[in-house]
Parts: sequence; C-alpha cells; structure tokens
Amino acid sequence: MEINTTITEAILRNVVEIAPFPIGVYAGHNLKIILANESMRQTFGKGNDIIGKQYTEILPELENQEIFGQLRNVIATGVPYKAVNARVDIVISGVLKRHYFNYNFTPVYDDNGTLFAVMNTAADVTDLQLSREQTIEAEERLRLAVQSAELGTFETVGNVIHASERFYEMWGIGHENCTRENLTQLIYPEDVQIREEAYKNAAITGQLNYEVRITHSSGDTKWLRIKGTLFDQSEAVIPDVIGIVQDVTEQRLFAERLRKLVKKRTRELKRSNEDLLQFAHVVSHDLKEPVRKIKMFNNLLKSELQPVLQEKSKRYLDKVQHASDRIFMMIDGILSYSSLNASGNPVEDVDLNQVIENINGDLELVIMEKNALIDVERMPHIEGSPILMHQLFYNLINNSLKFSKETITPEIKIRCNEDNGKLQILVNDNGIGIDDKYSQQVFNAFERLHSKDKYEGTGLGLSLCKKIVERHHGSIEANGVVDVGTEFKIVLPIRQPGKKSK
Repeated sequence: MEINTTITEAILRNVVEIAPFPIGVYAGHNLKIILANESMRQTFGKGNDIIGKQYTEILPELENQEIFGQLRNVIATGVPYKAVNARVDIVISGVLKRHYFNYNFTPVYDDNGTLFAVMNTAADVTDLQLSREQTIEAEERLRLAVQSAELGTFETVGNVIHASERFYEMWGIGHENCTRENLTQLIYPEDVQIREEAYKNAAITGQLNYEVRITHSSGDTKWLRIKGTLFDQSEAVIPDVIGIVQDVTEQRLFAERLRKLVKKRTRELKRSNEDLLQFAHVVSHDLKEPVRKIKMFNNLLKSELQPVLQEKSKRYLDKVQHASDRIFMMIDGILSYSSLNASGNPVEDVDLNQVIENINGDLELVIMEKNALIDVERMPHIEGSPILMHQLFYNLINNSLKFSKETITPEIKIRCNEDNGKLQILVNDNGIGIDDKYSQQVFNAFERLHSKDKYEGTGLGLSLCKKIVERHHGSIEANGVVDVGTEFKIVLPIRQPGKKSK
C-alpha cells in the first residue's frame, strides 16, 4: 500500500507533536519559530500561540544566558552545538525558575543544501541535577563534619585499605604499608582479642565497634575507636568494611585520671567518715564524764542540804539536773546521728509487728502515764536493718506521745498498704499538730518548733527518721493541722535494691 506525501507529513507532524521531549525549529538569523511541539511549548511556559514569533521575543530572559549566541553560531557556521546539564533560567507564570537541560542545536538544510534553520531537541534533567547537587552538598557537609570531628574514614576491600589522610596519621602508617595485617600488628597484644570479638559480633549485627591501644610510629601509645558497617558478603573470608576511626586517647587519659581521683576522694571520704565517727564516740565519752559528775555532785548537794534548802534553791538545783539530763540526751542523739553515716547495717528480714511490740514495751511507762491508745494495723515483713527500723518507729511514736495534748487522750494510729513492691505507712496522731509550712523544716537537724522548756528533746529525732528512711531507699513526709494532729507518711521498698546480706 502506497502512502502519499501528504499523509506522511501528517504522520511525521503528529509524531513530533506527541514526542515526550521538547522539539523546536527556528528559521533564519531572527530565529523565527516555525515548529514547537507540545512538550517544547510547555517548557517555554508562554502559551500555545508562539508559532511565527521570534525565539528572542518569546524568551527575552535568555538574552544573557549565551543561548542566542549558540543558536546564531549554528545558523552561521552549520556546526551543531550540544550542551549537557546546562542551566537555563526561564520565566514561567511571571516567576524566573531554574532549569537544567541536555539540549542540541542541529543545523537544518533545504533540498538545495542551503542551511535555513536550527532544530532544537532537549531533555529536562532539572530533577536529576538538583538531586545531584543535593548529594554533592550532603557529601561536602559530611566531609566537613568528619574533618571538624577529626575523624579518619576508611574502606576495606579484601586486605587492601582505602582511607583518608587523617586515618593514616592516627595509625602512624604510610599509604603503601596500610594493610589489615600491618594494622593488626600495631595493636597491643592484650587488645587483639577485643578486635577479634568485635568482628565476631559484627558478623551477626553488621556493625563493627571497638576500642584498642596501638603503638604509634612516634612511639606513643594511642587509643583508637573504630566504628563501621560490614558489607553483605556471607561468602567472603575477610568481610569488607566501611567506617571511621577516632583518636580517643585524651578521653581515655581523662577518664583514667578521673577514675583515680574518684577513688582517692572516696578513700579520703571513707577515712573522714571513720574519723568523724571515732571523734563522735570519743567526744560523747569525754563529754558524758563531766556531765555525769555534775549530776552526781548536784544530787549530793540536794541530799546534804535538803534540811536547810529553800524552795528557790531547790528549783535551781532541779534546773541543773534538768539541764544535765538534756545534755546527756543531746550527746546520745549526736552519736546516733553521726553513726548513721557509717556503713555496716546489714539488711535482713524485719518483722515490723515485732518492732512495734518492742517499742510499746520500751515506752510502757510513758504510754501508761499519758493513758495513750496505740492502734497498729497488721504489717508485713520487709527488708532492712532491724536496729534502724526500731529507731525509726521509736522516734515517730515517741514524737507523737511527746507532743500530745494534755486535755484529751493521746491516740496514735499506724496503717499501711502495699503497692508495686513498696510499703506505704501512715502514722497519725491527735496531738498539737504542725503548720504545713513547717512540714519540711521539722526534718532538719536540731530544728525545734516549740519551746524546749515545755517539750523536751534534742531536735534530732525526726532528722534521724529521715536519714534512716533514705538509707533504706525510701521517703518520708509530714502533714498536719495545728491543734488537730499530725500525719507522717513513710514509703519503703519491700525488698532493698543491691542489699548487703547479713
């Protein structure tokens, strides 16, 4: 079947029109547009009515982009022009936008061999070029980051290592001698096993991470940290790695100096605590002796002068006796407080019910004197120091008895509940209470909210309670209402973390 010329031209025009890349033909020195397919018209962004108009008229923004000169040079010389990844800025919808093209300017001849036009074909590679620029920028940022962090980069292929200059500097080895075998020989013999274990783990996880000591070419010992990723080479005898190396010598030396300093300070602190405890014992003994003599001679005076003592003198001697008793209490309190700073309270099973029962026996006379009622809920066993638990609840119950009101019967209630491995204990009384603004202050050592003449004490009882609770990894807080009563809330773990067995 013979196809006539008209049909052939129509087919060719249709093929050009629907081609997925820009095609245009520009005639004469004025570059008159005689053909521009749909893709080219979209690229120009100037609408469809461009046939017959001049290329320079449609795209004036190209005036300073060398394209006009390239086209005219092809018209004048007949030499084709090719551009790769060339930037072309085109105004589309009133906005100058950056594009990248691979384009060709090809001379077109008529039947007589006369050059009369230039065919323009192009491929828009804007997205590809922008991605390439982003990749280059990211690589440059990474290079600067690696350089700023003073990291050495490397890649191993078999026994060959390709690395950065910083890598060679850290290892103290030249390019020509940089092989896995030679690097391994620089590692301290004691640390070679670390490297081997790291490679075994990396075979499973794909990530290499280890630190070793090396003997640098300068003779110095260096600590290097190596991190990398293994390529998926299950059949390879020696897996290939890409990674970084970092000189951590200074960090290691600093950590070692810090470790020694902490050890030294810990030793000094332990010795200081021991000296302080010894001092407290000595001082308490030395102070008690003169106070004991004061009490003794005060009693002798009272006995000898009893027949002739006036009422005023008796009051004076009673005050001396009272002051001596308070000094004794203070000395014992200070000794107990300082003793809590010493280690050596082994953790064991504590029956809190038995603890409370023993305390009721200790305070039997006070309880009977005040006709007090103590209501204790059944409590579980916990881990702790029996001696310290006794002192904790002794101080709390004694505190409630001491600050009871004279006009009503003292009532002390002890309740508890377990939750998530912790025991919460509430100790409530109906005593004189406290103002909530002093709820933290009451736990300060030697802190007194009331007159020492009216309420005896050292000001150490509740501070001891706080130290005991904290020693057992717990917490204590106080709440109250003046003239209504006080509540102490203690939270203790049922099991002591990292307990020291008896």
